[in-house]
This record gives sequence, C-alpha cells and structure tokens, in this order.
Amino acid sequence: MNTILSILFSLLLTGVASAGSVMLNVKPSSENKTVDKKQAEVTRAYWLNVRVTNQSGVKLEGATLKWTLFAANLRRGTDSIVVEKSGDVKISVDANGRYADLTTPKVAFVFTPMHSERKGRSSVTVEEAGHRYHGFHVQVLNGDAVIGELWSNEALRKQQLK
Repeated sequence: MNTILSILFSLLLTGVASAGSVMLNVKPSSENKTVDKKQAEVTRAYWLNVRVTNQSGVKLEGATLKWTLFAANLRRGTDSIVVEKSGDVKISVDANGRYADLTTPKVAFVFTPMHSERKGRSSVTVEEAGHRYHGFHVQVLNGDAVIGELWSNEALRKQQLK
C-alpha cells in the first residue's frame, strides 16, 4: 500500500504534458534554506527541472521556454496567488525524440507559519505571513505559437486565465 501511495505522490509532483510534437516533463524541486531552526520564519528555495522532448522529425530551433513560479500570499484577509518569479530562455532541440534538459534558477520563498509566542505569562498568536510556494506554469513558444504548455494544477490555470 505504501508503494502505491508513493507512486501516486510522485506522479502528482511531476507534471507531463504533450502538445503536438513537443512533450514537457516538469519536476519541481526544493530545499530548506532556513538557517536558524529556532526562528519561526521559513525560507525554502524552489526550482524547476524541465525536459523538452521534440517528437517531430524537424529540429526545433530558436524556441522560447517561459516559466513562472507562483506563491500564495499569506497576508491575513487575502486569498491571492501572486507571481513570485518568472523568466525565459531560448532553446533548441534536435529532432526524432531528442530532448533538452533545463533547470530554472532557485527562487526563495519566505514565510512565517501561524504560531504562538510566549510573552511573559501569556502567549500571543502570530498570524501567518509571507509567500509560500503554490505552483508553476511552463510554456514552449515557437514564435508566437504555443507548442507546449504545462500547469502544476488545473485550479491555478483557471485562476490565472480569469
């Protein structure tokens, strides 16, 4: 049972999409960057490992890979999703199932989870704040045409297309 759950979990964390002759495989990765473990503030770096596979018989040259990392804004009273960082890179991929592997830069997400702090004999609740990782969006463009696209989840896609 644990094996089945771990396989399902890994499939949820890794995104795969195919649009025509280009297939995208995106795996988000992260690492803890918090220096002082006694501090309430958490810093986590996220980046994307992207594989672009060209399934056509023609070399893909001068295409652009655009990526965006989204964060949940944890300010009380807001339920907003914001762009934490985005970028693009020119790519070329040989034909017939060849692929290009790219890694985006590491982006730090800094947030403070809700917690209690002692103030003398009483404790005070500290509200959550900052930006916590929420998901990603990756596109491959050939000129103005989108030839590959992948969202980390459908709800994020729908929210961003509004």
